[in-house]
This record gives sequence, structure tokens and C-alpha cells, in this order.
Amino acid sequence: MGYRHSREEIVAATAATALEHGIGALTYRRVADRLGISDRMVVYYLPTKADLVHAAATALSASLQGLLLDAFGDRPRPVDELLRAAWPVFATTEADRVAAIFLEVIGLAAAGAEPFDELAPALMSAWVAWLADRVAAPSPVARREGALGIVARIDGLLVIRRTLGPEAADTAARSLGITGRRRRPVC
Repeated sequence: MGYRHSREEIVAATAATALEHGIGALTYRRVADRLGISDRMVVYYLPTKADLVHAAATALSASLQGLLLDAFGDRPRPVDELLRAAWPVFATTEADRVAAIFLEVIGLAAAGAEPFDELAPALMSAWVAWLADRVAAPSPVARREGALGIVARIDGLLVIRRTLGPEAADTAARSLGITGRRRRPVC
């Protein structure tokens, strides 16, 4: 019997395939080809298209959350501090690929495409809950409101970055008081 890939390996390949081809073009065949296995093996671990798409989005969210945890530190912080810490993470070419996937999910959901119409609200709710735990505020309601504000501003900046370019997004970030680190060329 040949080597059997674990669920974790298949999910990682699913996320990598989504980054390469887009989440709307994610197929069992593409994931299987990446691993050199039968598409039935992928189906074994991720039985539906919704499972496949959800696995990719969840894995990409987790990797981005890991980067943000490093930027945020280990204590709750005010919304403005979290925004200033988050934007430099998002304002990179590495994050652009992941942001493109999330914007694609939202666009497909807005168009009513399945399974994205159910995935987008679930992803957004998970992000808000994750951020709320990191917002320094006096109540759970205030923490959630702060998290919603962070998501609204970051997502708006990501749309600008994706459509008008990094310079326009940096200008918008400055206008919002999200200064973050700016990369300067090394002479």
C-alpha cells in the first residue's frame, strides 16, 4: 500500500491550490494533482465542495491569525493600537494573496454562489470573535463593536489595495490614522 496523506497535508495542499488558482476554481482534481494522489483520497477527507472550500479558507485564516498574533502581542489592546499593528501585516505582497482569496469569497457570496453564501458570514463571524478577544474594552459588547470596526477598516483598506494599489491603500490608512510601518528602500 502506498503512502497515505494525512488530512492536515490534504488541507495544506487545498489552501495552496486556492492561493494558486483562486478559491472559485478550487477542485478535487487540482488538489489531488498537487499531491500526486487520486481525487478520491481528497474526497475521503473533504467529502463536499463546501468542505473543500471551507478547509482552504480556514487554513488561510489560521495562518493569517498567526501573523497577527505576533503583531498584537499577548494582551488585549485598544482598537487603534490593534489597527496600527495589523495594517503592516496586511500591507505586504505575502498577505495580498490571502486577502485576494477572502475578497473572492465575499464577492462570490454577494453573487449568491454556493457554498460561498454560507461561508462568508461564517468566516466574518469567526474573525470578529477572534478579534474581540484581543480588544481592550470594558464589556463583551464593546469588544465586539471594536472588532467590527477593525474588520470594517481593514477590509476597506484591502479593497482599496486590491483595486487601486498599495500606494492608495497606504494613503487611506494614513487618513484613518493607521500609520503602521512603511517600507523604505534600502540605499
